[in-house]
Amino acid sequence: MNTIYKFLFSFGFFATLLFSSCELYNPSEPIPAYIHIEKFNLTTDYATQGSNSHKITDAWVYVDDQLIGCFELPATFPVITEGTHKVKIVAGIKVNGIASNRGQYPFYNPYEQIVNFEVGKKITLSPTVTYKSSTTFAFKEDFEVPGVTIETTAFCDTIIEELTWPDPVFEGTKSIIGYADPTRFRFECATADSFALPHGGAHVFLEFNYRCNYTTAVSIIARGTTTSSQFVCLYLNPTYNNWNKAYIYLTPNVSGTFTALDYKMVWGFHNTIPLDSAALMLDNIKLVY
Repeated sequence: MNTIYKFLFSFGFFATLLFSSCELYNPSEPIPAYIHIEKFNLTTDYATQGSNSHKITDAWVYVDDQLIGCFELPATFPVITEGTHKVKIVAGIKVNGIASNRGQYPFYNPYEQIVNFEVGKKITLSPTVTYKSSTTFAFKEDFEVPGVTIETTAFCDTIIEELTWPDPVFEGTKSIIGYADPTRFRFECATADSFALPHGGAHVFLEFNYRCNYTTAVSIIARGTTTSSQFVCLYLNPTYNNWNKAYIYLTPNVSGTFTALDYKMVWGFHNTIPLDSAALMLDNIKLVY
């Protein structure tokens, strides 16, 4: 056996051992099953919980109570398992509308289903969620029933108007709109009533559908025994021709004003450009804790 042949034989033998060892220490990847989730549905008792409008953007998925991950919808993702398992899906939102601030919405019940996973196969789930029975609706307004629940403030130099179908209402037959223009610069409205809210870190959220063409501040007025203070919680960016849904996390603002007796919710803007017509539309307001 010449030298070159001996070298090739030795190298081939060594390579065979090497790759055999690799397979022993790095076995082939398991083949997953797959879950596809297109979107969530929300079911409400309209009389007590209001509209089923929502903006659930994410699915927090658990298999046998082990977190698999958080997935922006629609999503298809692998699950390394087979056979029958319990799947729990928790609705996730963009807290304060911020894409980098995603969390589980604490007022929706999780969706659960027993799933039979098969290797390499995809199962499509359509989760439907409901409000938890422990949710308190401190304020709920969809503007379908006559009555004044939202009114202008002393800062405002214009008026609130009622939009009725076929105007561009969000849903149902009515929404409200506030304007400002080059001669009337300031629009601000607030809840006519004030509401006691829990302190000490309890979850408090303000939900509403909105459409605006001007940056709008969402505030709270914390009312004490002798004084009141107004705090901006969030600025809404213009949506122009589209309706959007906001979930505003009020807990830090409420907990930070623990001496307040109650609170009002406020929306407003100051038309400083000025636009010919700056406007804010609102519908389906819910204050929940």
